[in-house]
Amino acid sequence: MKSLFRQRSGVFSKITTVPFLLLVIGVGGYSWAQVIVMAFSRLRIEAGQFVWSPAGFDNFRDILANDVALYSVAVTTIFVIATVWLSVLLGLLLALLVQRSKRFNRLAQVVLLWPAMVAPVVVSLIWLLILSPNIGVLNKLLDTFMLPTQDWLGMEVGAIVAIVDVWHWTPVAFLMLYTALCAVDEEAVEAARCDGANEWQVIRYVKIPMLMPAILGTIFIRAVMGVKAFDEMYLLTAGGPNNATTLVSLHIRDVFFDQLNYGYGSAFSVLIVLLMSLIIALVLTVRTLRHSRFFMREVQE
Repeated sequence: MKSLFRQRSGVFSKITTVPFLLLVIGVGGYSWAQVIVMAFSRLRIEAGQFVWSPAGFDNFRDILANDVALYSVAVTTIFVIATVWLSVLLGLLLALLVQRSKRFNRLAQVVLLWPAMVAPVVVSLIWLLILSPNIGVLNKLLDTFMLPTQDWLGMEVGAIVAIVDVWHWTPVAFLMLYTALCAVDEEAVEAARCDGANEWQVIRYVKIPMLMPAILGTIFIRAVMGVKAFDEMYLLTAGGPNNATTLVSLHIRDVFFDQLNYGYGSAFSVLIVLLMSLIIALVLTVRTLRHSRFFMREVQE
């Protein structure tokens, strides 16, 4: 009776997922196929209609010959590395601290998750009111203490906008790592403590190794979010000054909507997706090989 119920439940669950799969394939699959076709085409608008002509790999060659495109890739790479490293590190630290907290555990979770629930447009407005050179709270505070004010959003380093992204999305890293931390085997932790390990040794040799799959997944998610980052950069700096904060998302937006170069923009989009897929696949392959070698070594010993 139980096996029959499980069998019917499995069939029902598969049937209920069919509409979702059809929606994903119909909307996402069709759109992605159109982008790929556009990447190998030249498009122009005549009399309100798209006129297509084959372009081969010309759009991809144009990307390699475009200094702004290559510069945006470099800026995005630095931005992703900085924001992912900081947000994952802060998320892990906050998860460890909140787990140890007994009295303010629930309150800390609510407060720490608040930034992630705010819309990017609102986040940009909040930080604009903080960093604006004329009406910003930060410059007003510096002026009160007779310190020199700064044009925070006019700096070519772009570090301020990276800090905004870290503030906005560190709660996502915290939530994922805290959830994984709560699932850590407490018996292994207590065994390490009974063997004389201090708290830092427990974290380093017990908790972090157990959290590595969650940490790696968080890094992948934050890396994808970093490549897709658009709102804060566009609303705070619009890619300036001197293209210092021009991410690939802003460059693609300029190409699509300002220059109406749909073939080039589609090719750039396809190229970025392929690069991200190759990087993730490479990391997973290296991790799998390391685990298999470690397993084989353990078996041989």
